[in-house]
Amino acid sequence: MEEAHNGFNIKSRIVSCCKNFHLVDKIFSISLDNATANTSAMQFLKEDPSIKLVLDEYGLRKKVIALDTPTRWNSTYKLLHDAIAYRDVLTDMYNESRATDGQFITNDHWSLAKIVHDVLETFDNATHIFSYVYEPNIHTVILECIKIICTIKQTSLANPGVAVKRLLDNMKVKWCAYFTEFPPIYAIAAILDPGVKLEGLTNLLTFYYQQLDVQFDVPYYVNNCKRILERLCEEYGAVIQPQPVGSSMGASRFGILGPVLKKSRPDGSGSSSSSSSSSSNIGVGEYLTYQFETEENFHIIEWWKNHSSKFPVLARIAKDILAIPASTIASESAFSAGRRVLDEKRSRLSSESIEMC
Repeated sequence: MEEAHNGFNIKSRIVSCCKNFHLVDKIFSISLDNATANTSAMQFLKEDPSIKLVLDEYGLRKKVIALDTPTRWNSTYKLLHDAIAYRDVLTDMYNESRATDGQFITNDHWSLAKIVHDVLETFDNATHIFSYVYEPNIHTVILECIKIICTIKQTSLANPGVAVKRLLDNMKVKWCAYFTEFPPIYAIAAILDPGVKLEGLTNLLTFYYQQLDVQFDVPYYVNNCKRILERLCEEYGAVIQPQPVGSSMGASRFGILGPVLKKSRPDGSGSSSSSSSSSSNIGVGEYLTYQFETEENFHIIEWWKNHSSKFPVLARIAKDILAIPASTIASESAFSAGRRVLDEKRSRLSSESIEMC
C-alpha cells in the first residue's frame, strides 16, 4: 500500500481486492497481524453495506480454528471440536466452492467427525491430567488409561461400520504397543492411593485387560509391585529410623545415609536392620488393611501428611513417588517454550526476565 496504513485505507484495499476477484458477496476469513490499524479496518469492514461477513450472517462469533498436526491426536480433537460448532457455515462455504466437481460435505461426514471427536476427547482429558505440574498425577495413570480403552471399545460396539471399526482397531493396535504392561511405578503409585490400594488395583487391572482383550497375569503383577513396595520400605526404614546414641559420628559424616552404609558392612555389624525391615513390612500390611473413609474433598498429599505419624515410612515413600510427573509433557513443553524465549538473537536476558517470559 502506497497510501497511509490506517484502518479506513486497509478496509478500502480489502474491498478493492475482493471486487477484483469477484469475492465481494461473502468473505470467509482475513489473516492480519496484531496492528491496531487492522482492528479498526475490521470494524470499518463490518459497517460497509456492500460486504457480507459469513459469521455475521450465521449469527456466530469469530473463531480461530486450531490446525491439525498429524503426529498429535490432541490437535485433531481441537480441530474437530472447533469445526463441529461451525458445521453449518463450513458445509455451505465448502459445498458452494465445490459445485463444479460434486465433492460435497454430507451429514455422514459430520457423523464420522463426531465419533472421532468423542473418542479423542478422552485422550485430550487424559493429556491435561498427565500434564499437571503442581498436583500429583502419577497415581491416576492407570485409571485414565482404562477410560481411554473403554471409550475405544464402547465406540467400536456402538458403530459397527467398516470405516469406524478399521479406525478404532488401528488405534487399539497402537495402544497395545505401548500399554500392554504398565511400568511398576504407576501401579505402586496407585497402591499408595488409599482409595485404591491392593484390591482396587487388582480390580482395575482385571477390568482393563478384559476391555483390551489381552491375557495377563494380574495377581502375579500386583504381588510383584507389592514386593517392590516392601523392599522400598526396608530401604527407607533403615534411613529414617531413629539413630542410636553412639552413632552420632557416622550420622554427622554421612547424614541419613549412615544406616544404609552400616547395613552393607561385610562384618555383619549391620544386622540390626532386620528389625527395621520387619517393622516396615508390618507398616505395609497395616496400611493395606487400614479402613479408609472417603473424604468429600480428598487430596492424596494432604492425606499422607495427616497420616505420616501412623505410617512414617510409607508417608516418606509416598512423598517421593507422588512427586514423579506422570509424563514428560510438561518438561518438553518448558524446553520448547525456552527455545522460543532464549535464542542466539536474545541471549542476554536475565534469569528473572526469562522466567517472566
